[in-house]
Amino acid sequence: MRALSLSSLVLLAAALPAAAQTLHQPEFRLSNFHAPLRIDNWLSPMQRGTRTVFHELEDGECSVNDVVVPGSVKRDFQGDYAGLSARPVLDKVWADPQCDGTRGVLLEDTIDWYAQDDGGNVWYVGEHTVEYFFDDAGHRTGSSSEGSWEAGRDGARAGIVMLAKPVPGLYYRQEYLRGVAEDAARVEKVGIRVSTPLGYFTDCIKTRETTAITPDDLEYKYYCPNIGLVRVLSPTVHGGAELVDFGLH
Repeated sequence: MRALSLSSLVLLAAALPAAAQTLHQPEFRLSNFHAPLRIDNWLSPMQRGTRTVFHELEDGECSVNDVVVPGSVKRDFQGDYAGLSARPVLDKVWADPQCDGTRGVLLEDTIDWYAQDDGGNVWYVGEHTVEYFFDDAGHRTGSSSEGSWEAGRDGARAGIVMLAKPVPGLYYRQEYLRGVAEDAARVEKVGIRVSTPLGYFTDCIKTRETTAITPDDLEYKYYCPNIGLVRVLSPTVHGGAELVDFGLH
């Protein structure tokens, strides 16, 4: 059977009730990426030089999350993704022991790779992540790159991180490497208002994100026009994240 295009999936989501839908693996075609580094999706823009800062809380522990879009490019993809150019995004998480926004030791250091197709959908094509471990005295004791993956290697496939036209009920893969990266998202609401420390935003969307690897984990994410992610609520860890700074660095 011929795979459904992304536009067909959007129409399907609008026509079917949520209970009748299944998880869809977006269809990747290199020919649909003529300007993949121009990521100007209205709900997930990634302009060169942009820096966003989140304050996070997880199980009573605070951290600071810095996300920066540099000017570098990744081009060494393999398999079906050979020839694709992607935009690296630097994502660092720092311990914040006093929960006052002060950056302590580096907990995670990640490079995510994104590309936008001709229809305006933002694709997630992999990440290289390192998590650092510390003893009670604050000395680094080790690290792990578990969770790293790259589309085109070892059976990994790219997914959609943000649709050009989100439709409530659409349920889609964001990434796929069996047993390593299996996040999926469902559009819950569109056209909503969100309040943050930076002010009020309108015409935002809410997504519900899960993973088959740990099915009990759940996150609700809120994306707003011309900024992107502004809030994360994580019931399973009694915490989340909130945008506290945004601009060019």
